[in-house]
Amino acid sequence: MKETFDYCLENQILGVGWQVNSTNNPDSWEEYLREAEEIHGNLNVCKYIKKWVSEGDLVWTRSDKGKYFLAKVQSGWEYWISESAVKRDIDLANIFRVKLFPVESDAVPGKVVACFRAPRTIQEIASKPAIEYSKYLWNTLSKTNDYEIDQGHASDIFEMLDDEETEDLVFMYLQYMGWVLIPNSRKKDTMNYEFLAVNPKTGERAVSQVKTGNSEINIENFSSYKEKVFLFQSNELYAGIKSENAVFLSRKEILEFIGQAKDWLPSTIQNKINLVKLISSTNSA
Repeated sequence: MKETFDYCLENQILGVGWQVNSTNNPDSWEEYLREAEEIHGNLNVCKYIKKWVSEGDLVWTRSDKGKYFLAKVQSGWEYWISESAVKRDIDLANIFRVKLFPVESDAVPGKVVACFRAPRTIQEIASKPAIEYSKYLWNTLSKTNDYEIDQGHASDIFEMLDDEETEDLVFMYLQYMGWVLIPNSRKKDTMNYEFLAVNPKTGERAVSQVKTGNSEINIENFSSYKEKVFLFQSNELYAGIKSENAVFLSRKEILEFIGQAKDWLPSTIQNKINLVKLISSTNSA
């Protein structure tokens, strides 16, 4: 894995195997496919690259050590095996050329990280905020204006944050307010809340529920809880009758916290804050 990824960095390429026996690199997709289908049973990954990966696309990848990279595609599909790959026994043939930049792990969106947990070799990241963030990050890393940001999806910080980032933001806010998160407190049988916390000064216990987008929070789901319940819905969508133990965290107070804590929030949140500010300043200019 390390040798293969190092080879990718050296040659500024990404790709997969599924080699054919020709001593020369096939010149066309049709020529490659004709030979490959006689050898390999499943060429879906190669077909995906040929159909969907195009010049100008942005691709996230990860090394064997878990280091993330953001790449801009410089070419479409190619069948290419170098002499170096043959000598080093590197199984990489169906490739596309790229320009890559390393990205610190805490600057990688949660939606991107989640895609690496899937068994698929390559897949679309179906998240508009993640796409706009990736464009912004590429422009920042490359010091270019290669990509125009869709302002309609990058003007609200709560639209840009994914589920995990919003949960993290609320976690940090409550800890900032004196509550201590109990590690590993969310289990399969506690899916109604995100975590359990305790106030070290009073011993009071609390749980929290965080939702984003149009997923509303039903307050009555927590009416039987003995603990205090902190609720945050990024668009303030709530249903049910308010119970005495429910505490609503407003968009305003979380936004105020973001302003106070910006310098020590995770890089991915900081970058998204900067993106929203950039869009806001552009609109007001």
